Amino acid sequence: MSEYVLDDDFSEEPDNEVVQWMAPKPVSMGPAGIASVASAAFVLGAITAVGVLAALHWIEPRGRDTGWRPRLH
Repeated sequence: MSEYVLDDDFSEEPDNEVVQWMAPKPVSMGPAGIASVASAAFVLGAITAVGVLAALHWIEPRGRDTGWRPRLH
């Protein structure tokens, strides 16, 4: 257990780095990756828009009577 005892003597400077910093690798994406991300974002947006429109179609407005009723058939 003696190897876990910390030495708090800071009178000498360390001869090596105290913390080893590692730079993150740059993100590299080719044209196929960019096209995949763009098409996935488009599909996600289209699905979200269709879902919102479907939800608005089935939800009855509350408050005043507008004459609009959802189709339940």
